[in-house]
Amino acid sequence: MSRGVVAAAGFLASLTIAAVSQIMATGASAQVLLAQAQAPAQPQNVEANIASLHRRLQITPAQEPQFNAVANVMRENARAEASAPAQPAPNTTAVDDLRAVIKYSEVELAGYRRLLPALEALYATLSPVQKRTADTVFREGPGG
Repeated sequence: MSRGVVAAAGFLASLTIAAVSQIMATGASAQVLLAQAQAPAQPQNVEANIASLHRRLQITPAQEPQFNAVANVMRENARAEASAPAQPAPNTTAVDDLRAVIKYSEVELAGYRRLLPALEALYATLSPVQKRTADTVFREGPGG
C-alpha cells in the first residue's frame, strides 16, 4: 500500500475521531460538523482537479489510459459524494447526526477503495520524478 493511500486513510480516520471528540467535548452537532467538512462536489471542481493533476504529473501519451482510469474514478466519486446526504434533516437526534456522518464517511471510504487500483496502475507507469510529484499532490489533497 502506498504511503499516500495510508496517509489518506489515516487522515480520514483522524477526521472521524476528531469529529466525534468535538461533538462530545463541545456539544457541537454532527450535522454542523458534517456540513463544515464537506466541500461541494461540483463537476467543474472535479474537472479542474483532474486537469491540475494531469498538468502537475506531466502525463505522457503512453500514460493516458491509466490516467483516464484515475480521472473516471474521480468523477464517479464526486457523483457519489454529491448524492450522499449533505446533512441530516432538521431536528434530528444526535444519533441520527452521527449516522449521517458515518454514512458520508462510508461513501468516502468506498471512493478511496475504487481509486486505489486505478492509482496503483497509474503509479506503476510513472517516472521517479512523477512519483515524487504524485506523492506530494496526494498528500496535499484536492486544490493542494
